[in-house]
Amino acid sequence: LSLVNCSALEDENSDSAGNGGGHEFVDENGTDDDIFTSFNETHDFDDEFSAEDYSVYNNETGSKETPDLVGEKSSQDIILVTNNNTDNNRFNNHEDVRLLQIENYKKGNALLLNIHITHHAGTTFCAAMKQIGNTPSNACNGGDDWPETVPRHRPWEYDETDRNAIELRKVYHFISWEFGIIPPIPLENVNWESPHLVSVIVMKDPIDRRLSGDGTILKMFGKEKYRSEEQWWEFAEYDGSINFMLTRLTPDRCGTEGENTTEECLETGKELLRRFTYILDVKCLDEGLEALAGELGFSLPYLNKDSGKTQVSARERIGDDELYEFILRRNQRDFELYEWSKGLSLVNCSALEDENSDSAGNGGGHEFVDENGTDDDIFTSFNETHDFDDEFSAEDYSVYNNETGSKETPDLVGEKSSQDIILVTNNNTDNNRFNNHEDVRLLQIENYK
Repeated sequence: LSLVNCSALEDENSDSAGNGGGHEFVDENGTDDDIFTSFNETHDFDDEFSAEDYSVYNNETGSKETPDLVGEKSSQDIILVTNNNTDNNRFNNHEDVRLLQIENYKKGNALLLNIHITHHAGTTFCAAMKQIGNTPSNACNGGDDWPETVPRHRPWEYDETDRNAIELRKVYHFISWEFGIIPPIPLENVNWESPHLVSVIVMKDPIDRRLSGDGTILKMFGKEKYRSEEQWWEFAEYDGSINFMLTRLTPDRCGTEGENTTEECLETGKELLRRFTYILDVKCLDEGLEALAGELGFSLPYLNKDSGKTQVSARERIGDDELYEFILRRNQRDFELYEWSKGLSLVNCSALEDENSDSAGNGGGHEFVDENGTDDDIFTSFNETHDFDDEFSAEDYSVYNNETGSKETPDLVGEKSSQDIILVTNNNTDNNRFNNHEDVRLLQIENYK
C-alpha cells in the first residue's frame, strides 16, 4: 500500500545501472569525470556492434569522443550518441541533443534562451522566468547588468555559441532575444545543437499576432475598435507584417513575398524550428510553461492564467470575412508554419481542449447535482463523468455536502449537465461515513488543498 513501491524502484534502478545486461562505455581513462553521465542508460547491441558507431560527449571540450568498451556491467554509465553523418562537434540525433541540453541546464551548465518573435508572449515568459532565477534586467533581453565578457549582439555565430552561453549562465539562467526586426545574422547560423543552450520558441496564430498591435500600428491605422473600412484595408495591405514569422526565421527573408511565398521557404522555416529544444503554443501557454518547468526541474510559483488565451476569434474581431480571407492568403505560409508547429509543441493545445471538453461533460454520460440543481456546497473539483446502464437508479449514489459533512441523494439532470460532482456508492454506508477508500482519499486531498 506504500505510495512508492521501493522494491520496484530498486529493480528499476538496478536495470538502469547496467545489471540488466548490455554494453556501457567510459572514456579512455576508465572514468567519466569529464563526460556526460546523468542518464544511466544501458545500451544493448548485437554481435556486429562496433564502438566506432557511437561517441560519448565531453562536456569540457564540447566535442564527441570515441568510447572504450569496458564490459557489460560497468559502474560507469554515460550517454551515447550515434555517429551517423555528424562531424566532431555537432550531433544530428535531436533527442540526444535535447537530453544533453536539459541535463546541463539542471546542473547549471546550460542557458535557457527564448527566441521571441514580437507579440509572441515574450513579456509573460520573461515574468515567469524572473520568478525562477536571475535574468537580464531589461525585459530579459539585456540591461546594465550584462557581463562585459559577452558581446551584446544577437544572434550568435555558430563558433561563439558555446562560449557565450557558458559565460552567460554564470550570471543568468534565462535570456531572451526579441526579433521585431529581421535578424542581422540568420538564425540558422546559431549552434542550436550546443549542449550549453536550451532554446525555446513560442508560436502564435499569425492573424492573432497581427491583431496584437503596438504603438506603430495604432499610429498608422488607428485603434482596432474605431477603424474605418478604409483603415482596415490599409492595415491588411501593410507589407511590414507579411509572414512575420518566416521573414525572421529564414535567412533570405523569403516570407516577404506574401501569397507567392514558396514551399521551399516554408520548409526552411520548419527546418529551423526542428533544431530548437522546445516549441510552445501561445494558445495554451500556461500549460506549456508548466510542462517546461517539469522538464527542466523547477516549479513556477505563479502564472497569469489568462496569458495567451484569445477570448474572441480573429475573424470576429475583424468583422469582415472578405478582409479576413485576404489577410489569411497573404500570410498563408506563416499560418501553415504555425499549424505544422503544433505537432512539435511541448503541449498539444488541441488535445488539451478536447480533454477539457470531455471532463466538462461533453463526452456524454449522466452527471448529478444537488436537490437545488446547483453544486455550490458540494464537492466538484474532479469533473468526472459517470456512465450508467438503463437500470441505474439515483438512489444507488450520493453526493458529498462539504458544508454539512454528509451525503445527499442527487437529482439526475441529463446527460450533459454543466455541473460535475464526485459520486460515492451507498453500499453499506451510513449517512456520514463512506466505505469507499478512494473516494475518501480524493475528498481529503482536495480539502487539504
